[in-house]
Amino acid sequence: MIFEKDSDEIRWAAELFENGWHARAQRALEAASSAGVFERLAKEPATAKRLAEDLGLDPTAAEKVLIVLAAMGLVDRDGHAWRLTPKAEATLLPDAPCYQGNMLAHTADVWAFWSDLESALHGEKGGWVFDPAGRPPVRSHRNFILGMHNVAMAGRAAELVERVDLSEIRTRSTTGRLTLMDVGGGPGTYAAALCERYPDLTATVMDLPETIEIARGVIEKLGMSDRVRTVAGDWNEDEFGEDNDAVLLSSVLHGPTSAAEMKLEKARRSMKPGGLLIVQDFVMNAEKTGPLIPAVFNVMVGAFSLTELADRIAAAGFSGLQVKPMPRYAGTTVLTAVR
Repeated sequence: MIFEKDSDEIRWAAELFENGWHARAQRALEAASSAGVFERLAKEPATAKRLAEDLGLDPTAAEKVLIVLAAMGLVDRDGHAWRLTPKAEATLLPDAPCYQGNMLAHTADVWAFWSDLESALHGEKGGWVFDPAGRPPVRSHRNFILGMHNVAMAGRAAELVERVDLSEIRTRSTTGRLTLMDVGGGPGTYAAALCERYPDLTATVMDLPETIEIARGVIEKLGMSDRVRTVAGDWNEDEFGEDNDAVLLSSVLHGPTSAAEMKLEKARRSMKPGGLLIVQDFVMNAEKTGPLIPAVFNVMVGAFSLTELADRIAAAGFSGLQVKPMPRYAGTTVLTAVR
């Protein structure tokens, strides 16, 4: 038969077709979040016309986007008005613990690259712009740092903590206290999560001054200011402290252009003998055929294969490597090794 409805080939083709619709739904979600749709509906349900009037939107376009949001389970009709669902209240309102609005804004910030990937394939700069025209750099940076916090709070921080065992270091400690250096720690969320897990642990988050300003607010909001301190620094210029019981390198070893060797060497120098190196990053398999999220990340930023990263960790003087994959949605892998 020429026309069929069920075969491997048809299922594969349908999957490719469906992926395109999911990408467009994501753009509708990003636009709605940027426009303030969720904050407005949190105040009270509203018709599309009223919503458009309050937010300065086109009412016809607003109605169409609301329908997409309804299909995603984020809004529902209340008569002629639209209201938020519990799913939206838990993830798209700024005060919600699992808020994802900053990550949505960061994703929107980098769409220029993906929209013009053809140029990159031909060796041209094209859409390779972290900060699209009209978006102030400070806003893009804040979106990025708080986006990392959004992701960590949506399960990734808790998953990372489950894969880190500081019990042997604790046994050897002569002071009863443990110290962690979180290099390039961004908002400080992972450092705070590890401190919550280990009451005898204190941490220092090292990052650029503009990032540290954001991190202090996040750490204070998490109630961890007495356990997690911050220090402004540049990993290219500064050492990573000294006598650390553990060093965390989360999402800072992005492939061959990330100066991974230098960072790993500085991490080793900063640690006590027997200290624990903790790495979290997007890591491809040894064959460089996946998984999907690290493969996609590699297109824009860069990623090592597991073999490449393991070799660099060993060359820096660490041993006893353990590889602990994270859940598929996280896209990352946790690796630990001993100084």
